Amino acid sequence: MHKTQKIIALGLSCLSILSLVACSSGAKKDDNSSKDAKVETSSSKKETDKKDKFAIGDKLTFDNVAEYTITGVEWTDERNQFDKSNPDKVLKVTYNVTNLSEKDLPIGLDMELYVGGKKMDTYPNTNTMESISAGRSIEGAVAHFGVSGEGDLELEIKPALDFKSKAAIVAFTLE
Repeated sequence: MHKTQKIIALGLSCLSILSLVACSSGAKKDDNSSKDAKVETSSSKKETDKKDKFAIGDKLTFDNVAEYTITGVEWTDERNQFDKSNPDKVLKVTYNVTNLSEKDLPIGLDMELYVGGKKMDTYPNTNTMESISAGRSIEGAVAHFGVSGEGDLELEIKPALDFKSKAAIVAFTLE
C-alpha cells in the first residue's frame, strides 16, 4: 500500500512538471507573436523624441487590423443630466477608423484616457458604438471621458478584440 502511494505521488509530480513545461513554452510563443505586431505612424516627427508616443493627427496602423487617426480633442460643456459621476471636466475625442481586417471591427471599445497615469471613465454623452465592415471606414467617431484631477493627458488606443497588437499612446495637452 505504501509503495503504491509513492508511485502515485511520483506520477503526479511528473505530470505537474510536464504541465509547467508545456505552459511556459506556450507563453514564450505568445510573447514572440506580440513582439511581431507593429504600431506604425505616418508622422514626419522623429519617434525617438517621443518614445512610443504619438501626437494628434498621427496615423496609427495596427497590422492587418485597423488604422486610427485622432482628429481632435477638446473640453466640452456638454453634460448628461442623468450622470451622477460629476467629473471636473469632460473631454471629447473625435477620430477616424479604417478596418484593415477581413472581419467586422467594433468601434467604441478601443480607447482609454489616462490623466497623470490614472485611468478615467468614459462619460455617457453621444459616444460612437458601432461596427464597421471589412475594408470600410468611419469618419468622425466620438468618445467622451470624464476627467477628474490634473496631469499628463494620454489616450491609449488599441482595436477591440485585438490580442496581438501593442496599444499606441497619443500624448497631448489642452488648456
